[in-house]
Parts: sequence; structure tokens; C-alpha cells
Amino acid sequence: MRGVYDNALITSPARPEASASADAFDVFVREQRQGLLQFLRSRTASEQDAEDALQESLAKLLRYRHHESPEAWKALLYRIAANVANDQYRAGACRHSSDHVPLDDLPIADSDHRPDQRAAYNQQVARIGEAILALPPKCQRVYLLKRAHGLSHAQIAARCGISVKMVEKHLANAMALLRRKVGNSLMEPF
Repeated sequence: MRGVYDNALITSPARPEASASADAFDVFVREQRQGLLQFLRSRTASEQDAEDALQESLAKLLRYRHHESPEAWKALLYRIAANVANDQYRAGACRHSSDHVPLDDLPIADSDHRPDQRAAYNQQVARIGEAILALPPKCQRVYLLKRAHGLSHAQIAARCGISVKMVEKHLANAMALLRRKVGNSLMEPF
């Protein structure tokens, strides 16, 4: 494992008890790495995001290794990892530019309508856009890859690193949530 964690171990502790603590911490990190990575894969948009979150989580845990007992490390590590994944999502780090579809660029079906009809249509589009943005991250990503990019279920599965069945589940969940928010009649073109 290379990254922030390795650089922290370059300086060896002067006290024997600190060395034993560092050895125990190294063993702990090796034991937890795979499980933590799997945990983060389910909370991030890509493998790279999961790896980044893993490195950041381990770097943050380093601050606590001497202040917390080894029994508390696992719970603390997973709490840190969940927070890192949430921060990553809020910062927009889990959205890839190739997956981003600005809703403002979607064409309006017919611009020959009266101003009041255009205004009503624009309000509908805005409501649908807000509903799409409110979807859970994975549902949102799968929905946009299908609807905006026109990818097949197999292509989406390959891009997201999930099964075709999971793609179908995310699409069904997205459609159900969108219909609940905006109604069936507004969802027809989307």
C-alpha cells in the first residue's frame, strides 16, 4: 500500500512502546484495508474515488493512533471513512465530467408555444431537474448514463463496476423516486 500512510512511517519512534504501537497499527491497517475498500466502493462513484477515500481515511486515522486504544481503531476508521465519502460526494468529487449533463443544455421541445406554455414547461423541467439532483448518488449516475448518455444496461454496468441486475435496480429506484416527486405525467419525456 503506497500513499500518505507510508510516508508517515518513515520516521521511526524513539520509544520501544511507541514502536510496538506502530507495529500493531501496521497490522491493523493491513487487516482492515480490503474490508474498508469494499465499504468505500459502495459509497463512492468509482474505484479511484474509493482508493482516494481509503488513503484519506488512513491518513486521518494516523492522528488518533496514539490517543485511542487499538480496540477503538476499527469503529473510528469506519466513521472516518463514511465521513470522507460523504465529504467527497458533497464536494462533487464523485461526479465525473463525462457523466455530467447540465440540465440547462437540454433542448426545449417546441419553442413556438405561447410564453405561458413555455414558462409552464420550463417549470416542469426545473422540477424534474431538482428531483434528479435529489436522487441517491448511484441511482442518479445510472439514471443519467441511461437517459442522458443513452448507454445500454451492460455499458452502464461496465462503467460503474456493478452488475446489470444492479443497473436495473438503480433505474427502477430512480424512476420510482422521480415519479413520487414529480408525478407520472411529467416523467413521459424523461
